[in-house]
Formats: sequence, C-alpha cells, structure tokens
Amino acid sequence: MKPISATLTMLASASLAATAFAEGGYFSGSLGAHATGRAGAFAAKADDLSAVDYNPAGLVNIDTTIVEVSNQISYNAHTFTRAPTLDYGHPDPQTGEAPLVPFDKVSNGNPWQALVPMLGVASKLGHKDWGFALAAYAPPGTSKESFPLGGGQRYMMIDREAVILKYVASAAWKYHEVFGLGATAEWIHVPRLNYSLVIDGSPFSGAANPVSSDLDMVASMKGSALFTFNAILGAWWRPVPSLMFGLAGQVVPANVVTHSKLTVTPLDQSLGDLTLTRNGRPAQDVSLTLPLPLLARAGARYRHLAGNQEVFDVELDLEYVTWSRVKRFSIETNGLQANYAGQVVNINRIDIEKHWRDTLGVKLGGDIAVIPGRLTFRAGAYYESGVAEPAYANVDFPGGAQFGGGLGASVFFRRFEVAAAYQLKLQSSASVSEPDARVYQQVPGSACMAPYTDATVCNPNYLGQPAPAVNAGTYSSGSHFLSINLVYRYGI
Repeated sequence: MKPISATLTMLASASLAATAFAEGGYFSGSLGAHATGRAGAFAAKADDLSAVDYNPAGLVNIDTTIVEVSNQISYNAHTFTRAPTLDYGHPDPQTGEAPLVPFDKVSNGNPWQALVPMLGVASKLGHKDWGFALAAYAPPGTSKESFPLGGGQRYMMIDREAVILKYVASAAWKYHEVFGLGATAEWIHVPRLNYSLVIDGSPFSGAANPVSSDLDMVASMKGSALFTFNAILGAWWRPVPSLMFGLAGQVVPANVVTHSKLTVTPLDQSLGDLTLTRNGRPAQDVSLTLPLPLLARAGARYRHLAGNQEVFDVELDLEYVTWSRVKRFSIETNGLQANYAGQVVNINRIDIEKHWRDTLGVKLGGDIAVIPGRLTFRAGAYYESGVAEPAYANVDFPGGAQFGGGLGASVFFRRFEVAAAYQLKLQSSASVSEPDARVYQQVPGSACMAPYTDATVCNPNYLGQPAPAVNAGTYSSGSHFLSINLVYRYGI
C-alpha cells in the first residue's frame, strides 16, 4: 500500500496549478502583463482580457473589440538543504553507532519555464451595456521541477510536470456607469500530469534507512484530467467617478479527478520487477481526487482624473483563499494489488492528510499615464500568509509566507498596445527540525503499523512514527516572472 500511497501523495501535492490566481497553494504568479506589473492588484481595474479571471464584470468596461496574445516566462529557483540525520541503516562497522550524515543543498534543475500563453478576444458585440469574451490560456504556475535522484529530497520528490489549460467564456452587464456584474464559465483541461519519487522497498523488520537503501525504488505516475468545470462571479460599483470597488470569487466547490498509470522500478535492476494487478490481471490505473479552494477577492480603486481622462490610479486588494478545504487528497484504486518479492498488498481508497490553512493576501498597485494615450507605467507589491504548517513543508510547493512586487509599462501605437511586466516572488526561508517533521519516508514492505509502537517490527529509534522523517531541513524559494502582452483594438 505504501509505494502507491507515496506516489499518489506526491503527485497530488505537487502537480495541479489551475483555476484561481492566488500566490500560494497550487498557484504562482499573475495572469497578463497588466496584473503582473501591479503585483496582482487588479480586482477593481480588470480592464483587459485577464478580467475573465480577476473580475469578469470588468469586461463591460472594455470600450471596443480587442484581440490579446500574451506569454509569461519564469525562472523558479527552489532550493532545499536536508538537515543532517543519523543513518541507522549503515552503522559504523567498528563501533556499531549510526553516523551523522550531512546533505548538500539541492536546487530545481529545470528553473526556466518559457511558455505560459494566453489568447483570446473580448467585445461588446454592438451592445452598449454588455461585454463578452472567449479565451484559452495556461494558468501561471511552475509546471516542471526536477531534483537530483541522489539528493536529500529524493524521498519527497524527484521530478514533476503538469501541463494545464483553461478554456473560458465570459459575459458582463452594467447599469449605466454605476455598477456591473459578470460571470466566467471554465473548462479546465490537464493533458499531462507526471510525478516521481524514491521509496524504500526494504521488507525487513526493524529496518530504517533514512539516507539510502539497497532496495530503493523509483515510483512514477503519469496521467491526465480531461474536464473539470468551474465558475467565477464578479461585480464592480462606482459611487463617484474617482472611486471604484470590485468584488469577485471562485464559487464552485469543485474537484479535479485525474486518471493515471503507476509504475514502480527498483534502482538496482537485479532485484526484479514490482507488478500491479487487479483480480489477477496486470493493471496500473488509479484515480486521484483533488479539492479546489474557493476564493474571494475584493478591491478598492482610486482614480485621479483630469476632466474625463484618468491620470493615475491606486488599488488595494484583499484576497482570501480557502486552502483549508484541501484537508486531504483521495486516491481510488478499485481493488489494485501490489506484488513484490512474494508479497501481495491490497490497496483500498487512500486518504492523505495535507493540513493546509486558509491564506490572506494583501496587494497594492497602480498605473500612471506618463504620456496619455502613448506610455503608461505601473507598479505594485503584495504579501500572502503561508499555506502549509512548517511540519508539513515539502519541496513540491512553497508553503511559507510569500511577498514580492511588480513593475511594468505599456506602449500604445495606433490600434496596438505592447505591455511588458516583471514580478518577483519570494518565500520567507523555512527551517524544520527532525523532531517536528511530519513527512515520512515511504517503506512499502514494512510490517510496522499504526500506532507504530511494536518494537519487534518497528525500529526503536522511530517508535511512534511510520518511518524516518525526510522533510527536516531548510527551504527557500524565489521566482522571477516576465510577462508580455500584445493587444489589438478594433475601431480606435
């Protein structure tokens, strides 16, 4: 059961990065150059194609038909240094004592992500008080990470890849210039979702190999999710021309269900193969259910006007994400069995606790028209509370508090706008001690069962826990995002 649980746990916790755009949990970065330059403070302004996510009600304030193409390039520098640990699996041959083993710092081996596109059109379709949009895009996030096979993190993760696409349709309506309402319907498509990590296949009672085992195996999972529905509702209110409020939220308590294939391969090829069966026949299929959080985003925006022309604006947003809804990930195996070295393990439904917390983000940003109609600058900063308890820190997602800022500009030439923006995201460094760590090595052949206190089959150095903790150490994370938008406006 444990090798399957290990693989699916890590896949669940590391692979999905879709639906709403918050800076924690599954997500990373902002959508579009306008919002990126404002550090995500866009709930009230929401006046380009990215309004389909930030606040669909803003689409009605786009005065003409626009076609927008954008891309985001990112550099994701994630590092981990595992804390030194006593290696009970390889005692000193002379003294019999377990040596204290240090670990080198490991880094994400695929920090560059070159393609996070968005393409769409927004138009009033001849209606004064209505706005519509169709768009397809990849949500901002770190889609691929890899760490060394022999690194200190290998019992947590080796690599992962998630390719995620969203297809959306939006509509908005306004009452004069006083208030507006909008909605977005989303089709979330995950064409590729892969993950792998190392597990310890040792079947011996009392064994403990916190650093390495001769029976280490690579567990890998490859899968996809064709369709998940979600929706976003939004509104804005303008009590006076210079003041505007925006409110939007992801309102469907949806789950993403992936359909995947699992393989487990010993690092030492002489050990033979682990096979998976169902009802005596080879089988690899499993399904994974991931709950998606709800989100509420509110913004207050001041516009400084010269006549009817906006000179600059300042917006303050608050963003609340119900990550506590992600209490666990559920894996359904439908009677799958693992067969290895004469052992047969029945695998039932697996519920994996994550212990995530709700997050609160604060974002401040704005634009200034340096040359009205020709050149606009924008800037912003943000902070968001941490999503993960330190004891459950992992290399899959930055779980600590996050902060950063953005800078950007737009150049206008007749019907064209070219916008570029840079955003920096940093996570406060997190350190976890071994006594506090709660991410454990997966040991599929172990006879040590809950409550893990039987000294005849459990290692006496780890009584009370299923296996050695493997997430003790120091985590740091920093990402750099560069977004570029090209907008073409008809009728200008």
